[in-house]
Amino acid sequence: MIKILLISTFAMTATSALAYGQAANNPFSGMGRDSDQPIAITADSTTADMQNETATYSGNVRIVQGSLHMRADTLSIKASKGTIEHIQADGGVVLASPQGQATGNTATYDISQRVVKMGGKVVLVNGQNVLQGTSLVVNLATGRADLTGGGPDGRVSGVFSPTKTPKISVPGTPPKPTEDGKDGKPTP
Repeated sequence: MIKILLISTFAMTATSALAYGQAANNPFSGMGRDSDQPIAITADSTTADMQNETATYSGNVRIVQGSLHMRADTLSIKASKGTIEHIQADGGVVLASPQGQATGNTATYDISQRVVKMGGKVVLVNGQNVLQGTSLVVNLATGRADLTGGGPDGRVSGVFSPTKTPKISVPGTPPKPTEDGKDGKPTP
């Protein structure tokens, strides 16, 4: 009987963990619709080359496009007929969405392809889950994020924190005492 109870408990715990894994939020899911939004850029200073349709921003650079936010030390843009085609961010790059963020040394954003590529020491964070590598490619249209390289052995590393599953009570088992030493039952 105890063996059957243990097997049942393990099966329910495994099912809960599997369901959690399938429901985990991707830090960049749903960003495709934001890639059509206007791009706002602020910085301490900017230098523009109107003939070559380029601009360089430096100092506390902030980029906002819908719910996608990026920070960097410097930023270069390439435009065509007044529309930004390409963004190159360098130094302390942070790419953030409501679901999580990625940090790295560099980032390029191909606007028409809706793809962001990050390089350097890349850290991808979603809640308490953390992945580390050296190269991250995020397709904003699909929400797919591919992380490669990293560490002294060239591998990707990650730490995942499972959600707490509700404790399963077994019929006929007395309730556990609370911190104050009471068993949780009402007093007569």
